[in-house]
This record gives sequence, C-alpha cells and structure tokens, in this order.
Amino acid sequence: MSQLFMHTLNMSITGIYVILFVIVARMLFRKVPKIYSYALWSVVWFRLVCPVSFESVFSFIPAQAQRVPLNRIYPQTPPMQNGVTGLEAQTANPMLPASAPLASPAADLSSTPANLWFEFGQYVWLFGIVLLIAYSMVTTVRLHRKLQHAVPLFDNVYEKSAMTTPFVFGFLHPKIYLPIGLNDKEKAYIIKHEQVHIQRLDHIIKPLAFAVLCIHWFNPLAWLAFFLMSDDMEKSCDESVIRQLGSGIKKDYSTSLLTLSTGKRSIGGSPLAFGESSTKGRIINILHYKKPAFWVVIVAVIAVIALCVGLMSNPRKAELTVKDYAEQYIDQKIKSFKDVKIVDSQMTKFEKIAEFDDLLPTPVEIWALEYRLKPEDPSKLIVTEGMSDGYITEEGSMGKPMLIFSVTDSTPQYLGVIGSGEYDMKKTSGQEMALRVFLEGNGQLTHETYPGNHILVKFPLSTGETSQLLLSQPVVQGDAGIWCVERWKDTNGNEYYNTPQTEMTIADFYAGLQTQAAKGEAPTLLDPLQVALQYINKDLGQHVTKDQLVADHNATAKEFEITPESTLLGYVLNLSVDDDSFDFDKAEWLTLKDSARFKNLNINPDVDMPGGFYVLNKSTDTEPLKVTAETKYILLDPESGGADQTKVVSKEAFMDHFKPYPHSGVLCTITSKEGYVTRIAEKYVP
Repeated sequence: MSQLFMHTLNMSITGIYVILFVIVARMLFRKVPKIYSYALWSVVWFRLVCPVSFESVFSFIPAQAQRVPLNRIYPQTPPMQNGVTGLEAQTANPMLPASAPLASPAADLSSTPANLWFEFGQYVWLFGIVLLIAYSMVTTVRLHRKLQHAVPLFDNVYEKSAMTTPFVFGFLHPKIYLPIGLNDKEKAYIIKHEQVHIQRLDHIIKPLAFAVLCIHWFNPLAWLAFFLMSDDMEKSCDESVIRQLGSGIKKDYSTSLLTLSTGKRSIGGSPLAFGESSTKGRIINILHYKKPAFWVVIVAVIAVIALCVGLMSNPRKAELTVKDYAEQYIDQKIKSFKDVKIVDSQMTKFEKIAEFDDLLPTPVEIWALEYRLKPEDPSKLIVTEGMSDGYITEEGSMGKPMLIFSVTDSTPQYLGVIGSGEYDMKKTSGQEMALRVFLEGNGQLTHETYPGNHILVKFPLSTGETSQLLLSQPVVQGDAGIWCVERWKDTNGNEYYNTPQTEMTIADFYAGLQTQAAKGEAPTLLDPLQVALQYINKDLGQHVTKDQLVADHNATAKEFEITPESTLLGYVLNLSVDDDSFDFDKAEWLTLKDSARFKNLNINPDVDMPGGFYVLNKSTDTEPLKVTAETKYILLDPESGGADQTKVVSKEAFMDHFKPYPHSGVLCTITSKEGYVTRIAEKYVP
C-alpha cells in the first residue's frame, strides 16, 4: 500500500502542473468553441491515473515534477550476510562514512517522524476514498429508488414529478429525465441537449472522472479540474445544440435554461447523474457563440494536439554513462564530510569486473570503483591512518565500493552499491551470489534461488538455538536430482546464503555435480539429509547427528521465511518489572540416554542422578536476553490436578513466586524468536 500511495502522490504532483497548464490554455481559448478546452481535460485524468508515460523533447512537464522519491521505502543497499555472524556495519577507516548508494538508503525510516506521518497519511487517504465512494453509492441508490415511478414518454425519455431540473441517469443504459410541466419547445431543446451528452458518452466520462477525483481527493486542484471540466462539458454541449438547430434558437434556448435554473451542480451528489448547472455562464456563452471560421478550427486543433503531446509526455532524461554515475557517487561522498573540506578528488580505478545475463530480464553489471580524496586540513580527520601523499581512500570492513547497473539498449541504470569485502568478488560464484542477495533485498528477485522441490531442515546449534536450512534441487527435480543447501536462517531471523567455492558460474558448478551424480560418482548428493549434515558439520563447524535433524520434505521457500523458534533450558536471573532485560544462565538436561558423556563430565549416575536426570551447568557466564509486552510467563500449578500442570500468570506474579531465590535463579525453559523471548516457563523437576 505504501508503494501505491507513493505513486499516487507523484501522479498528483504531476497532475498539478498539467491542471495549471490546462487552466491557462482554457483562458486563452475563451473565444474558441468549448469542445477544445473540454478535450484538454482528458490529459489531466490521464496523468492522474497513469504512473508511466512516453518521453518527448516537447514535454511541458518539469524534470523534477515528482517530488516524492520512491527509494523512501525501498533501500538500494540491502544488508548481506555470508557467515555465522553478521558482517560489521562500521568502516575500518573512521575518517570515511560507510558506503551508500546515490540515493540515500531508507533503512529504519519507519522510526523517523516524517515516515510516521507518511504512514498515518496513507490511512487517511484510504479513509477519504472509502468515504467518498460510500457517499456516492448511497446517493445513487436513493436517486434510483426515486426514479422507479417515472413516467415514460418515448424511447429513453421519462418525466418525473418533484424534479426541478432535467438530467441523465445511468451508466450502461442512460435515460433522460425531465421535470413535469415543460412545454413542447422547451422539451425539444432539453432533450436534444441531453441526447448530445449521451452521444458523446458524457454519462460515462463524468463518473470515471469522479472516480479519479476520489483517488486524488486530497488535491484541491483536482476538485477544481473536475468542476471546470463539468462546466466545459455543459457549454460545449450547448454549442453543439446551437450548431445543429441554428443560431435562431439562442433566445428561446437561453430562456429554457433560465426557467429550469436551480443553481445545483449535481443530482443528490450522485456521479451517475448530472443535470444543468452554472446557468448564468452558460447563457452568456450561448449568446456570444458564433460558428468559428475554418482557420480558427485548424489552429485550435493544432494547439490541442500540441498541448496533449506536451502534457502527456515526460521530459527526456539525459542518458548518463556508468562513469557519470561513479562521479556522482564520489561527489556524494565528498558532501558527506561535514567538518572537513575536500580540495581534490581522483578516480584511480573504474572497471567492469562481471556481467550476468540471467538474473534479470536485462544484463546486470558490476563495476569496481577506487578513488581518493584530499582533505584541506588532515588534522581535522578523526584518524589519519591509511593516508598516502595527503589523500584518503574508501577502504572499510565492507571493502571497496562495487557499483551495480542494469543495462537496457546500451543505457545503464544505477541500482546501488555493494562492498567488495562482503563476498569473494574475485570468483564468479561470489560475484553472482553478491548480486543475487542485493537484488533480493531490492525486491527485484524472489527469495528462492532454485524453484522446484524444497526440504526444510531444522537443527540445533552448539549454543542450543534452533536454526534451519533450505535444501533445493538446482538442476533436476525428483529422485535423480542432486540436492544443495540454498540458504540458512538462525533463530534471530538472520538469513545466510550458501556460496559454492568455484571459479565458474553457480549454474555450471551444480550442472557438473549433477553429471557426476548421474554417473554414480557422488551418490551422497542425492540424499538431502546427508547434504544437510555435511554442510552443518563441515561448513558451519557444528556437531550434529542425523537424529537431531527435523526435516519437512514438503516445504516451500515461503515457509523458510518464517523464523524458527528456539527452546532453551537455564536459570533466569535479575528479572525486573521496570526492565525488559534479564540474565540467562544456560543449562542442559541430561538423562541416562546421555551415558556416553558421563565419563568426560565426571558424572556418576548412581550418585548424581537419583531421579534419573542431571542438570548440567558448566559455565558461570550469563547471557543478556530481552522480553516484550507480549511475553508469556508460566508457573507450575500442581493444585489443578497434576505436578506438571501449568498456568499463565503476569510478570509480577512470576517474579513474586521466585523471590526466595534471588541469587541462584530459577530453572526455566525459555522460547526465543527473532532476538526476543516469547515465553518463560518454570521447569518441572521430579
């Protein structure tokens, strides 16, 4: 919805320019038949509903007409991870700011006051649309009920008492309704006028224009455009009647309008019905109307066509080269220095290192950029390490900047920037994976590298948290296809991508493995759980057995996006009403099934395990965890029918229950997800 609201704001801003142009043109056309100014309003409604248009050198629209940037919501540099821990966000060289795209990222915009107002505004916008549509529907239904007893005269013409003005009502099958008491001459004029409306499809055009107005109800110029268009519609219709019946009817026609004048602009507020309005202006226009000379018509038609082309088209954008974008990037970096003046900049390297044709419909290129900047006073820098000949360079933990472009018909479009240190950018597989992560973060690729069969495997880390793998078949689907780890996710919601260590493309790498498996040379690749075990134990450095894996063989990539929950055993310490943090001392529940470990742990089951269990608490270190307002607190409730029965209590009641144990803590099981504890339950100890 945010993107829709953003497009609507941009169209409305563009529409303001178009409306102002049409109003000025309408003033210049005051002596020209109104049909020409009426035609110009079609351009206004086009710009208010169509977010795209063609480019032209004749465009009258300012180049910066759209003032609301789309990247307000969508950042151009998404975070990328490739290891067990997230990569550092700070640059190693504090004198340089972290890499950023040409348009500032929208990270954490939701917390800014401006964006909170933006979020509020889009709900007000929707409320206004619903209110206007509901009002129009109610008034239309009411009018329809009133017209059920209208008396038919002939064809689609009806008479109705208690009506003071004629009008057309209906969308697909329009009918003309006349008030009772008109003489034959007045009926002839009015019916002719309404028939012209129907012939020109005005009964369809006006409701559609009203629907557009409902979308742009917050724009006062859109309301003005609607009323001015309605005025031009009526006056051009009057002129058509005069042109068909002759100038001799001007006086009688004007008298009929004056007799029927009610001063109302619509019938009960219904957009599907419209009657006679602005009587004074219409009479003046009728009395002054003259059939235009042929040359006036030609000039008016040319002017309307020129205005339509100029207002419907967007200004042609200057085609920038990749080097132009690189220079813009450096300029932005220079502007980011607030207290240090940069007196010189040099682009020392800018070259294309990779191009991929199968990620997007258009080729995507990676360009490596190196530059250096010379500060006027180096002493104002936070540190001066890494300077050479008085110049500083961008070299942080994320590496050097790599600019990303998509190319259409030899024209580059800047997508954003990634760091050379985030992946092995010397290998084709690293370059490809870096691009995929970037494009997924931009919403240009789905979070599914290999469509088809998937298996979701959950497993415990050595720290006790639950993580999950997404297994996919990258080449062949079914029993003959190999499996690979596509990506994995930890209990905090961090997503990590598996990058094959190869010099070739990822597709060629897996195609080669598929060929080996078909020859019987790599049978383990056909067993998804063996693939999962090898990745967990070898690549992640964990120690997991096959019976610890929980596999869902019918999973989808969408299900992988759900962060896994972790359940841990340990002692809860320093839980406070006024603080959302507490200390957690992890423990392990051992039973006779773990007898193979007893010797190394110096546990004598006959002495240390009288109840058949042992609580192992090897470390005295605690881990800080956080609760939320939604965290559930659960105590044992033996009075309800069993020693292991439980009940949900408040945080205060939970703390009061364990006040006698302020130092030793309480043995509990906690459930955590996405960095927060969702459940704390007292552990039943037999």
